Amino acid sequence: MKALSKIFVFLCLSFLFMQSQGYSQNGDEYDLILERVFEEYQSSPNTATLNKEAKEWSESIKENGSWEDINYKDQSGTGWKPDRHIKRIGTLTKAYTRKESELFGSEKVYNQIISAAEYWINLNPAPNSSNWWWISISVPQEIGKLLSAMRFGTKKLPQELENNLIKWMNMTVSTSKSPGKDGSNLTDIAQHRIMQAALTKNENLLSESVKMTSESIRFSEKDGIQRDYSFHAHGPELYMHGYGMEYLSGIRNIEVYVKGTRFSYTPEQMELISDFVKKGYLQVIRGKYIDYSVIGRGISRNNATRTNSNLVKQLRDVVPDESTKTYGDAIKRIQEDESTSFGVEPSHTHYWRSDYTVHHRPEFMVSVNIASNRTIRTESGNGENLNGQFLTEGAMYIAVDGNEYFNIFPVWKWYMIPGTTTPANQKLKKRTNWVAENGNVDFVGGVSDGINGVTTYQMDAYKTKAKKAWFFFDDKVICLGAGISADRPEPIYTTINQSLKKGEVWTGENTSLKEFTEKEAHFDKDLKWVWHDAIAYYFPSSQNIRLSAQTQSGSWKAINSNSSDKKIEMNVFNLWIDHQLNPSNSQYSYILLPGIESPDGISSASVSSIEIVENSSDIQAVWDNSNKLLGVVFYKKGKLEWNGNTISMDQPGVVLACQTDDGEWTINYADPTQKLSGNVKGEFKFNSNSKNLNFKLPTGNLAGSTISENVNF
Repeated sequence: MKALSKIFVFLCLSFLFMQSQGYSQNGDEYDLILERVFEEYQSSPNTATLNKEAKEWSESIKENGSWEDINYKDQSGTGWKPDRHIKRIGTLTKAYTRKESELFGSEKVYNQIISAAEYWINLNPAPNSSNWWWISISVPQEIGKLLSAMRFGTKKLPQELENNLIKWMNMTVSTSKSPGKDGSNLTDIAQHRIMQAALTKNENLLSESVKMTSESIRFSEKDGIQRDYSFHAHGPELYMHGYGMEYLSGIRNIEVYVKGTRFSYTPEQMELISDFVKKGYLQVIRGKYIDYSVIGRGISRNNATRTNSNLVKQLRDVVPDESTKTYGDAIKRIQEDESTSFGVEPSHTHYWRSDYTVHHRPEFMVSVNIASNRTIRTESGNGENLNGQFLTEGAMYIAVDGNEYFNIFPVWKWYMIPGTTTPANQKLKKRTNWVAENGNVDFVGGVSDGINGVTTYQMDAYKTKAKKAWFFFDDKVICLGAGISADRPEPIYTTINQSLKKGEVWTGENTSLKEFTEKEAHFDKDLKWVWHDAIAYYFPSSQNIRLSAQTQSGSWKAINSNSSDKKIEMNVFNLWIDHQLNPSNSQYSYILLPGIESPDGISSASVSSIEIVENSSDIQAVWDNSNKLLGVVFYKKGKLEWNGNTISMDQPGVVLACQTDDGEWTINYADPTQKLSGNVKGEFKFNSNSKNLNFKLPTGNLAGSTISENVNF
């Protein structure tokens, strides 16, 4: 009996010991999270900048804890003034808790923090904004960070004051429905919920907050990472940067906070994040500049297309080790430690979930952005992107250095976006409200073998129709248009490029070019070549071509109602094809050769291997004899004949055929409509040999992706 009693006592003591260890572990986890939040918070700005800013706010704060220059009654949706109050408390808190700061441990600053915090919580009515983001994300995140930092201060905040500030962290939208449950909104809200959980030692809140973000680390049918590694926000809208960047930043921050705890993300989840970075996020950057097509309404913000290496460095530290070279090469390009070509491998990607294409060579990057009826045109909202109606009509980003379009947007002619065929409507109606419309047609898509590809758009918008195709063949992009018709009061332009004018412009009827010294000119015959800023343009036939190289003016306010109306002037290179009024079955054809550093380089640029086999409303096709590439867009079932060979398909689609060195062929097919099911059949005849083709179409979130067949005669 005594033995049983001893065993019982031993078990009870063991249980109590394990419980105490568990509580201790949990307590350590909360403290660890707070410490990491504090360290992250103190990582910027540098101490000299912090001292300067903190002294300014310390000297200008009023006795009641407010600042004279802040309108606390402001309720605007952008640039909300009361947020500055919270940010200034944060700056004072950083200075008070940073040992290197001149204001570290200052009794005066401590009292000012208390005074400013009390002023905030006693405001009546409480500060409010017409934009939910400020109260749901900006304010509670800053409060969470400054409360975490004060836990490491010489003196802590009074508990009642801390509790009252925490109440502000609960004034957030629900995370069970939009907008709180979507993409970067979810990760932004989760970050301050995690801080609150650590401050209050709330295990359920901590677990739930990490869990809801971990569930977003997957391929999504809605907002978030798509199956093709593009990113959607606000519906099926392309946002690889902007909201995509915010999402990555949020996931990275949460991983830093909880790594090594019971709440950490799994290795598989971080692997997917890394894949999105490598196959999506980094693919839309040239040097230190971002493709304007992937930042949504942010295109109307100053400096929005220039990035820095901070987030890439931060992500490199939390992703699997085998990814670090890709990150390191990108960091060197962004920081300009190496050239824009450093570490860039030839690649071609069509993001079928987003109707977006990117073609990379070490010498350049070119993209095309389109909206089908499956995806959303670039949105306007919060007074931003007022003129961006045509941004998804086949917009092209043609980049060698990457800065070809940097901050050009105030002076852009928004009816002439590179790559588009659109009405020359010089009085575009301002999109003053939230506008997020789907495209009009389903025939939008592309085929890719990973190195080369073809993209197509059967345009039917703004009372304008066109069959548009882009053939990305190694170092060239062949651009074709057919069936162009319109019923508009304005002429129809196909804009080849509208970029910053940098240096000289050269033109020529052959490879012998002369400098273009006029402001504007019209060429209706004989023009073959145009060269500007390391990009050559070749015209295989006579077309109604116009060229402008002169000053254009505008203002940021014209495209973003929150910005300055100061007049801005820039020198702009503009090259376009004029289809004139009410065209009927008009065409265009031109070839881009980016990466030709000087006009002299045109003499060695070969276009003789490129044959435009057909450019009609039924078929658009190009043969590249040097690379043994055939690209075909079948707008309906049909047969193409070229050089005594044929390829036929029993359904519409896009085809890329490539012959290998050993004579074999790879035939790639994609369904732009993403509506076909079952099998698509065809026949390929080459040098009197024939082979039947039978493509089993992908389904679900793979619909529209490329499928391949190998042909060996």
